[in-house]
Amino acid sequence: MKRFIFCALLIFSSPSILLGLEVHFKNEVAVSGPMLTLEDVAVLRPVSKAEVFSKLALFPAPALGEKKCFNSSTFKPYVLDAIFNKDSVRWGGAESVCIRREGSVTRGNDLQSVIDERLQEALGHLSAEQVGFEARNLPEMPSFPQGRIEYEVLFSDRDILQSRQVNVIIKVDGQVRENLTISGQVQAFLPVVVAVEKLNRGTVLTRDNIMTKLENIAALKDPCLDPGAIMGQILKKSVSMNQVISEHDLEMPVLIERRQVVTMLLQKGTLQISTSGVASTNGKMGDVIMVKNIKSNREIPCRVIGHGLTMVEF
Repeated sequence: MKRFIFCALLIFSSPSILLGLEVHFKNEVAVSGPMLTLEDVAVLRPVSKAEVFSKLALFPAPALGEKKCFNSSTFKPYVLDAIFNKDSVRWGGAESVCIRREGSVTRGNDLQSVIDERLQEALGHLSAEQVGFEARNLPEMPSFPQGRIEYEVLFSDRDILQSRQVNVIIKVDGQVRENLTISGQVQAFLPVVVAVEKLNRGTVLTRDNIMTKLENIAALKDPCLDPGAIMGQILKKSVSMNQVISEHDLEMPVLIERRQVVTMLLQKGTLQISTSGVASTNGKMGDVIMVKNIKSNREIPCRVIGHGLTMVEF
């Protein structure tokens, strides 16, 4: 339809309009629209001809923020196809036209920074070092129109450390423009507990047989982070030298054995009463076991609070 209107304009225009068109190609141009026109890439003379041919559509402009160069001969067929007296066109100007499309551009390195920033916010409570997302397929970012760009970062796992994918939703002026899925692994380095030597099953942990080492906790399963908290605990399996000790590798020692005579403490405010009892089962720190009061012969639930020591549970 546009071509028909353009041709009709030429047919019903005065003969002078059909002659003497001068097209001088520009060397460097900046455009903002999605479609190139002849006036974008060339200066047209005389003015009377420019008014007719200036809006002649050529082909799509480069993507926002991109720059492309074309030989001037690329544009000539579009002009010749729209004019009847092809011999009347005179060509001049640059042999190559470089076109830059103006607009906002978000590139891959910006995307990496956004993901890392969100990750640091989410894991701030850990006070981890070298926090980031090691992406395997960071995409080449598309271009977006000018406007306010916002990012929404969604991690694939509720336990962010275990996330193997990140979704990045990109909005421009509140409108979703892109939804990217990126595979990779979280990086978050913290000091973790490791064995200073080979430790056998049943070893009681002390400050002499463990130390800390900086490791990526996202690649580990429940590593022990606090050496003080695991002092006195027992290894459920053997571990090698420099091996990270997991919470699942440990168990609390038995503080009370079945049929052992224990102390039963009863506390009410500042008042504390003690008596003796017999444990019905083994007990570890924090366990609630039944203890038979030697005096009353009644079994009472008590919480283990130390070696041979229990607190009556109300």
